[in-house]
Amino acid sequence: TVSAVCEQYGVPMINGSSTSPGLTERGFKWFWRTTPHDRWFTKDLFDFLVGLSEGKVKGVPAVDREEINLVASACENSEWGSFVSKVIEEMAAEYKFKLRKSLLYSDKSPDLSSEVRSLKASKASVLLFASYTSDAILMVKTLKTQKVQPKIIWGQDAGFDKPEFRSTLGDSIEGILTRSVFLPQVVQIKPLAGQVNTLYKAKTGNDLGGASARAFTGLQAWIHVLELAGSTEPAAIQKAANAIEIPGEELVVPWAGVKFASTGNEMGQNVLGSGLIGQYQKGADGKMGVEIVYPFDVASADMIYPFPQW
Repeated sequence: TVSAVCEQYGVPMINGSSTSPGLTERGFKWFWRTTPHDRWFTKDLFDFLVGLSEGKVKGVPAVDREEINLVASACENSEWGSFVSKVIEEMAAEYKFKLRKSLLYSDKSPDLSSEVRSLKASKASVLLFASYTSDAILMVKTLKTQKVQPKIIWGQDAGFDKPEFRSTLGDSIEGILTRSVFLPQVVQIKPLAGQVNTLYKAKTGNDLGGASARAFTGLQAWIHVLELAGSTEPAAIQKAANAIEIPGEELVVPWAGVKFASTGNEMGQNVLGSGLIGQYQKGADGKMGVEIVYPFDVASADMIYPFPQW
């Protein structure tokens, strides 16, 4: 909604966090997005599932494809969740997985029992979610209450990546996967990320997460654009945004950099971003953390597979 108004009045907008693919498919000339979008993230998921069947996942022998071939999704019904649901359907078909159930629900729903019963009845071995914080928490609580036992539970960031998700559900989330663009283990391969994360944790008490790391990166993009433009005139900002290229070593996220597409069918999209898939695991100190399981070459721990018994 905001981007449409900005486009109407020629006001530059750099978006660091919104991941609906459609935002950069409208040919807008005043909208730029630094984060990868849900089509990329969902492709990562299905590449991960294929890798699981090929023995590429750290610590897990190759899994029979039939064991993980049935998938089901439940997404909140806003513009974001509806788009994620559509992308999951497209990717499942492209990668030849069987989508047994595709649900949309209100993130304000006080009860998700019927949705969870439907997921359980689908007998899907892979459950995929796009949820905000309160509904992600309620969804997991209801899955546990109804003893739904899939092989894999994966959340599309958002509520699944929030500190409240971890603090509220405790040990119940061990084994759950979440996509992200930043996990604390990134500091092992990016010293700059470690420095910024230390400052952030001192201020907030939490590590950087997907949302906060993307917001930080969006602000960095604004700084680069304004410095290159040398002006706050919209036309100068537009020209600079279409010309900047921020190298990956300057970012806290593990991307190749930031460079916006100025032509094609994804106008304003950063073409140098990438995603991560993490898994909640309890560390030697007894605290719940998130380990990187994808991309395979930067995995920080063996994956827990299958999802543990409740």
